[in-house]
Amino acid sequence: MINDLEKKIFNVKQSSRNLSLLSAQQRVSAIELLSSKLLSNKHLIIKVNEDELTSASQKGLGNHILDRMKITEETIDRMVESLNIVKELPDSVSEIISSKVRDNGLMVNKVRVPLGVLGVIFESRPNVVIEIASLAIKSGNALIMRGGSDCLKTNLFLFNLVKESLDESGFPENSMYFLDYTDRKAVSLLLSMDKYIDLLIPRGSSSLVNLVNQNAKMPSITGGVGVCHTYIDDKADFDQAINIIDNAKTQNPSVCNALDTVIIHENILDQIIVPLTKALLLKNVKIKADKKSYENIKNFSGVELASLEDFGEEFLDLKLSIKTVNNLEEAIDHISDYGSKHSEAIITNDINNAKYFLEKVDSAAVFHNTSTRFNDGYELGLGAEVAVSTDKLHARGPMGINDLMTYKWVVSGNGQLRS
Repeated sequence: MINDLEKKIFNVKQSSRNLSLLSAQQRVSAIELLSSKLLSNKHLIIKVNEDELTSASQKGLGNHILDRMKITEETIDRMVESLNIVKELPDSVSEIISSKVRDNGLMVNKVRVPLGVLGVIFESRPNVVIEIASLAIKSGNALIMRGGSDCLKTNLFLFNLVKESLDESGFPENSMYFLDYTDRKAVSLLLSMDKYIDLLIPRGSSSLVNLVNQNAKMPSITGGVGVCHTYIDDKADFDQAINIIDNAKTQNPSVCNALDTVIIHENILDQIIVPLTKALLLKNVKIKADKKSYENIKNFSGVELASLEDFGEEFLDLKLSIKTVNNLEEAIDHISDYGSKHSEAIITNDINNAKYFLEKVDSAAVFHNTSTRFNDGYELGLGAEVAVSTDKLHARGPMGINDLMTYKWVVSGNGQLRS
């Protein structure tokens, strides 16, 4: 396996050298073809996916994993819509970022170029195959992917559509490769191949992210683990707050930008805690409340007294913790202690409190009077994302096309010599 895998990844590296030479129209054509193939194969994709969901359910996988694995007609339509947005984004391969002429006549250009070869290891979500492939195509990068074993057939079916689209658009034969090895040793091998892979991106559980960060020899991205908070200030609109909390927690509870902890100013605790609890319980959310809030809602079924471990927990499920604070500063301190620098929100009509929160909270994305669910490449206008990075270098938040590129200096002269 080692020799075979290394040879295939070597071939991807070789192909990457020619990708920036393709025309912008070839990149658009590949994405258009992929969009068409998704629509014409819609029912086959769903059938393959349904078989894998049945098998995964029989193995006893949790509901949050099954939710992530599932593909519906709506999922495919969303993939196609995402492809159309990516297709229409400006082509930035070989874009001149800045240009100047030095006193000695040298023309100095700063030019945007692809990183080279992207390596992506992900779990559960088969739509990732399409999202990441489209961004790699548009940014001129080669791509190596490895998905979870529970969704291998769905992943490979989607990837074959990608390959067909690339081949029909004149892309180099080996510009993308999907590892069909289910052996975990394949991951360890990937992490050691810094000769061939320029950036490693994990998308999945905290254990996967930690594995990559601790063992990857090439640069890697930290992200995908979201312990997300929303602070309800004492100047908040209660109806608005309850609707936002509901959306952030229940619209899709199994994703990294779903809400985990509600922080409530004690001045409004008695007024908002009961209607908020009722709204969440109607959506089958299990609530873990701190001592102050628990006293108000302890008679509701589905409410428990929170333990210390319930704060800083990424639930990925219909579970939520509640923390009461004395003021805005205490709310920010709690987020600093327990957050993962992913998505944090404040609900308030006090513009000064909002400004203070948005400036002081250290997170990839911060929100005022809206849901943390918007920390997403599609929702923020990027078309798609390869990951949501919680790093500060070189990318932060949803990573789109330009986050998959670097630059080089192109200097032209007519015989100048340095004195």
